[in-house]
Amino acid sequence: MNTGWHNNLSKRWVAVLSLLLAGITTYAQQVNVNNIQQDTALYNVFHSLSAADSNVISILHLGDSHVQAGYFPLATASLLQQQFGYAGRGYIFPYNLAGTNGPEDFKWNSSVRWSSERVVDRNKSDVLGPGAIAITSSNEAPTLSFAAKPDGSMDDNFRKVQLLYDAGNTNNTVVSPEATVTVTPAPFPGTSTLSMATLDFLQTSQSFQVRWEGTGNGPFHFYGAVMTNSRNGVLYHSVGINGAMYQHYNEISNILLAQMAVLKPQLVIISLGTNEAYGRLDPLAFRDEIDKAVTLIREQNPAVNILLTTPPDCMRAVKKGVRKKIGKKKYRMVYHTAYYPNPYISMVTQQIMGYARQHGIACWNFNAVNKAQKGRFGGAWAPDHIHFNVKGYQLQGELLYEAMQQSYAHYLQQTKKNPVIPNDQR
Repeated sequence: MNTGWHNNLSKRWVAVLSLLLAGITTYAQQVNVNNIQQDTALYNVFHSLSAADSNVISILHLGDSHVQAGYFPLATASLLQQQFGYAGRGYIFPYNLAGTNGPEDFKWNSSVRWSSERVVDRNKSDVLGPGAIAITSSNEAPTLSFAAKPDGSMDDNFRKVQLLYDAGNTNNTVVSPEATVTVTPAPFPGTSTLSMATLDFLQTSQSFQVRWEGTGNGPFHFYGAVMTNSRNGVLYHSVGINGAMYQHYNEISNILLAQMAVLKPQLVIISLGTNEAYGRLDPLAFRDEIDKAVTLIREQNPAVNILLTTPPDCMRAVKKGVRKKIGKKKYRMVYHTAYYPNPYISMVTQQIMGYARQHGIACWNFNAVNKAQKGRFGGAWAPDHIHFNVKGYQLQGELLYEAMQQSYAHYLQQTKKNPVIPNDQR
């Protein structure tokens, strides 16, 4: 027998089999791209979710306009809360009084005029609270009222409301009918007059009114509220600001400090990167901003789990003009808008994924999911091809839940073999 020929044949078969296996693996990855990479980094929060009937699991979803609108995070929140229990609406803010968009399941009203400032504004205060946004009034007796919409998609029942504000002095009084009011210093850094008024209700409610008396003529700043219902389960906070980037949240570190102190999240989901892809992108500087945010969050809350997400497969709009003849010697320029893939979206995606791999952080590559499921997202884009419509954001939220659920199921299988001890119990 020619052993040389036999060995060569064997090598060829090995090569062919390797190619076949590689093809099968690639196909499987393409078919099932909706997964969380480095998902073992979420095992601490999964441990808490497995005992959700006896504790509250606080989740913070931080982002930009994709999050501020509310449809994306609320879709994920509602599914998690259906599965693990509803501990309350979490952080809320009067976006309508600030003159911007926000979740549509509730509305705020006031008898006074308010101005607003956001973390993306050029001139802004050093303190913007956990929502990265504040409203300000010069009225000596500012009022606010909250009401859940009866047809809202969320269960907005609450038993306790924590109001975060700065009245400028400590001689003011907080009045809220049907609630017991307790005023304490706010748990995050700022001025000496930064306060938190806790409203406790004897029974479950869906609306409240509050008035501050004796605030004087100085500016009164309101930073939002946190609503809970005294039940165990998931408390899902969403904080998003139109136009926000990693660097904005890093510039005023008070925001991330306030989020860790007030919301006490066990999981932080960060959905940023779209706006970086529409500016002058420096990949290394962008990666450094990711690291700054992650480092600050972990310094304040060492046991927290972090999940980074990549941005949608957005397009770039380009106006094109065509010279059209409308007479013998007359021409007119006719313009139309063409859409092209934004190459910087891929760069941002790669940087987020690379950073997550390097530091062992969980990552949901939504960009790949968005591409793989083009059919489902066909009618889900807004006219600008950067944002989604309501249907698109709800689909995005459902897909994030499905990816988390897949990782959670894997966690349950693994812990049957090797029980996980949370970081705070080691």
